[in-house]
Amino acid sequence: MSPHRIGLTGGIGSGKSTVAGIFAGLGVPVLDLDKVGQTVVQIGSSGLEQLVDAFGTNILNHDGSLNRKALAQYCFQDAARTAKLNAIMHPLIWQAEENWLSQQHGDYVIIEASVLLESGSAGRMDAVIVVLANLALRRKRVLARGDCSTEEFDAIVARQCSDTTRREAADFMIINEGSLAQLRQQVFDIERLLQRKYHVN
Repeated sequence: MSPHRIGLTGGIGSGKSTVAGIFAGLGVPVLDLDKVGQTVVQIGSSGLEQLVDAFGTNILNHDGSLNRKALAQYCFQDAARTAKLNAIMHPLIWQAEENWLSQQHGDYVIIEASVLLESGSAGRMDAVIVVLANLALRRKRVLARGDCSTEEFDAIVARQCSDTTRREAADFMIINEGSLAQLRQQVFDIERLLQRKYHVN
């Protein structure tokens, strides 16, 4: 019997990956779908071939690898291109998820994804954990990491769903606006609830 799937999501800068790391530290298997999305379009993959067929060689770096920024700039300014990109990527990611899940043992696993709700992946989950933090704090965290500019941050936020939508989809909510110790305690509490709900004798 496959482990139960617990989706984990949150907006950019919410601390979703930190939460995933805390779960992993508790011995819970964690799959990062964002990383899976990078793996399925590596050089030589059918995924990369499909992207080039759909969008042309301008999305490639000089070494033939995928230029993610070029792909994003080309696709996210056009709804039809975004839909085409999703139609290519989502089945590849979902198949990789199934392959990984078949190798896992235990009562439940964490499936981490920044666009869990936007991609329709939440429907495959047995429960959804949402990590929330106010927008100003999220922006401050991301800019401090040097991951992107204010403009890039705002563009990513605009593509992601609202916190209202996240709250409506959540079975469990984590508010990450305090200390790391407070965040850990929230994860520990949810982990106990999940063990109680999904533990198989």
